Amino acid sequence: MRQAPVSVFTRAGIARRSGKGISISLGNRTFYLPPDEVCGLFSDRNAMILNDEGEQEGMAWLSPVMAKKKQDLTALIQDRLFLVSCRDLHALLSGEREGIRVREYHADRAV
Repeated sequence: MRQAPVSVFTRAGIARRSGKGISISLGNRTFYLPPDEVCGLFSDRNAMILNDEGEQEGMAWLSPVMAKKKQDLTALIQDRLFLVSCRDLHALLSGEREGIRVREYHADRAV
């Protein structure tokens, strides 16, 4: 008997460009990657993710960490992992798209 494939990713929210850099809306909460932090991502540095009050809520990085070709923006916010594809991120930053999908990783579904 074959097992049905189970996705370890679910749609969690949407990311948009904003005056505060990139806003990430997850449910009823909004988090921000400030513009200077976004620039740091492309210099192989981690970026802080801030809440509405400007307090750090998490970290973001481009992954895979050790590879030359980055494929995802990974964010750890409140002990939950979220991903955005680099292709979508570049489309957002260049203005080609207004909003992009944010997916949440669920380790308990991984086989």
